[in-house]
Amino acid sequence: MTINLLPWVLRGGDFSKPGWHSQPTAAYQLMFEFLRVSPSYELARKARTSGLSDQEKAALPDDFEKVLSTYDLIGDVNCVLFRMWWLKRGLKVFGNPYSKPDVHEISFMPAGSDMDTRKILATLQTDFSDKRRDEGLTASLMISLPLDLKTSEIMRKVRKMLDSYKGKDVGTPSPPKIKLMGKRFHANPMFKGLRLLWFRAAKPNWELWRLGAKAQLSDSYSSVLDPAAPRKPKDAIEMDDRITMSKITFRAVHRFEHIAENAARGRFPCADSVAMSEFNYPEIAKRLLTHTKWVKSQKLKWVESHKKEK
Repeated sequence: MTINLLPWVLRGGDFSKPGWHSQPTAAYQLMFEFLRVSPSYELARKARTSGLSDQEKAALPDDFEKVLSTYDLIGDVNCVLFRMWWLKRGLKVFGNPYSKPDVHEISFMPAGSDMDTRKILATLQTDFSDKRRDEGLTASLMISLPLDLKTSEIMRKVRKMLDSYKGKDVGTPSPPKIKLMGKRFHANPMFKGLRLLWFRAAKPNWELWRLGAKAQLSDSYSSVLDPAAPRKPKDAIEMDDRITMSKITFRAVHRFEHIAENAARGRFPCADSVAMSEFNYPEIAKRLLTHTKWVKSQKLKWVESHKKEK
């Protein structure tokens, strides 16, 4: 079976379902992964399930209600496959409450015939009106296309019409419950930052330069530093490289911890200052290991079940 048919692999069609639509992006799954390492989000899970100890209650951030609000929308991220969560819950959290807008044919008028206003009106009031509501009543332009013109000329004229609406206030559809921040999302730096937090949880005793080299934070220094090298540098150049890599890693850890904690408040990607909960990396490592084992068991169950069906 090809990887695209595996039930846990996200597909392009998963971003547009009847009544809901979202732009395809890796940002949603990355936010999901950052929530797994957020200590505030884990406290929200405990608060909504088993309850918090007196010590945990005393250490809650001042804006914990925001974390609880995010948890109530997204739910537990520990023992769930992202695609299954997305199809059941995620699209309604991150998507707009309407189907993806499409281009619709209103009426065809043969050459030499007058416009049948009653037929066109009936179409507008029934079929097209229903589709418009499903698509969230987004701004649309109704035009007439003469079919005896060249396609290139038609496209040029339509493009000119569309350009005339650029910059104008045409209204906006209903916003999603959680909206991504920023106009552009750069996935690669986020993947590196997520790996850095994973490695810090897995290797809590590693020096910062080793973590940074392992996570490939720097194109310049990660390629020349061996994370498995002896503690003693071989020369002064390597020592300087390690010092620089340590500084880069220190700043990156600070940045991506803030991104994880902002995600717990429904802000992603965002590295703004936030009321941080303590990052207990040994505890985070246990959660990540439990999740990894659970995912492997679920995938194995599906594979075994699929074999039996054959």
